[in-house]
Amino acid sequence: MLNSAKIIDEAKKQTNLDYFGNPLFMEGFESLVQSINEEAHLNDIGMEAQEHRLVGVLSNLLRIEDAFAQNPEILNEEIHSPIVIVGLPRTGSTMTHRLLASDPRHTAMLWWEGRHPAMLKDEVRGKPEKRMEMGKAEVEAVMQASPEALTIHPWDYKGADEEILLLEHTFFSTVPESFMRLPSYSKWVESQDHIHAYAQLKKMLQYLQWQNPGREKKRWVLKSPHHLGFIDKLLKIFPDSKVIQTHRDPLKTIPSFCSMCANLFEPLTNSFDKNEIGHHWAHKLAKVLNHCMEVSNENNDNFLNLEFSKMIKDPILEMNEVYNFIGEDFTDQAENAMKAWKEENQHEMGAHQYSLEEFGIESSFIDEYFSKYIDQYIK
Repeated sequence: MLNSAKIIDEAKKQTNLDYFGNPLFMEGFESLVQSINEEAHLNDIGMEAQEHRLVGVLSNLLRIEDAFAQNPEILNEEIHSPIVIVGLPRTGSTMTHRLLASDPRHTAMLWWEGRHPAMLKDEVRGKPEKRMEMGKAEVEAVMQASPEALTIHPWDYKGADEEILLLEHTFFSTVPESFMRLPSYSKWVESQDHIHAYAQLKKMLQYLQWQNPGREKKRWVLKSPHHLGFIDKLLKIFPDSKVIQTHRDPLKTIPSFCSMCANLFEPLTNSFDKNEIGHHWAHKLAKVLNHCMEVSNENNDNFLNLEFSKMIKDPILEMNEVYNFIGEDFTDQAENAMKAWKEENQHEMGAHQYSLEEFGIESSFIDEYFSKYIDQYIK
């Protein structure tokens, strides 16, 4: 069993700090711990891993809030018109994100930054090597525990990755339910006003930008399927965002995501129900896609739609439309950087086997619950 007081005390001990910021975030932490203890059915390895992870998240949160207190100028950092990629896994969103992030004029959160966003004691701005090594070790551990994970998502500790890792520090995140059974925590997260989380996300991007002098000259490229469900909140915090949504038939994307979750569940628990995973995420993903569609239809100027088939066929060609949408010239330098990234990463993901039936989902369910989305974007 996890002991929330013990975890909090350990984070305070490791950092010699005691201010966590917004009390709502700690309410989320308590909800998560209770859900893990009562519903997750973790094995000893899973419990130990979650205790370690939560101490790390709280330690980061303490250091982040201390950085704001010690360096109030961080909040003067400007985040100009971020480019935001949204779409379900296996829709081409990761490729779109990393192609855009390869442009020298752009910047993105790197995986190690998401896991270790707070500068360590005595760390100098622009010298994050120790945190980079910590991130590298964690990716290696994931690969060892679940080798199939690499066929589902391209894990690269130095690669552009999803800000859901930053949002995890607010405890308003869907990350935990992707690798644990947490029905009550999931309901708590859905019941909250995520404007608080996205306000914190902006502050954390300002902090990452401040850590690396010169980064303020670049344009942020953000990406996460999580944003689909809260895109209205994101647009309130970043009203000048340019949102690019990637699209593919849910019959192909839903089982892929469920397969990723099952692979992440496996080392942490001795038993889990694939049908439960399938139905939980199929319902949730239908809801977030429909929400994003409604917001997009009301804010057409902020959104661009990209078809998976076209991106796979010729992603560089599609970038001409993307750059017209984001208001930038598609320079030779940008194109060459993207071609170099594509050449280096064209074989980075292996074959990933999955099916709807494996997760107890009927194709008729997809047709019914995703009908509006399919009618607007797929047919």
